[in-house]
Amino acid sequence: MEDMKDTENTEVQQKIQQLRERVDAVDRDLIRALNERASIVQEIASIKSEAGVPIFDPRREEEILQRVADYNEGPIYDASMREIFGLILHRIRDLEIQRGEFYS
Repeated sequence: MEDMKDTENTEVQQKIQQLRERVDAVDRDLIRALNERASIVQEIASIKSEAGVPIFDPRREEEILQRVADYNEGPIYDASMREIFGLILHRIRDLEIQRGEFYS
């Protein structure tokens, strides 16, 4: 009986480990995607700065957040996904503030 329990425990641990490895891979993809997004936004900010166009566009930000909710298929709630992306937008905007390129 003890051997059976050990086998089940080992199988459970293996399944958990496999799922954790998948989570780690998704985390790496998210990090790459967020950095790519930040780089693209920096390019846009540079172009806007050179053109003398305000970098921050609250309408564009709301469009992004609405699209996030529209694309969201769950299980994360739309409101939570909007909060997550709101934070992402804010932190990427912080990069522009640090570079001195943010103005409204």
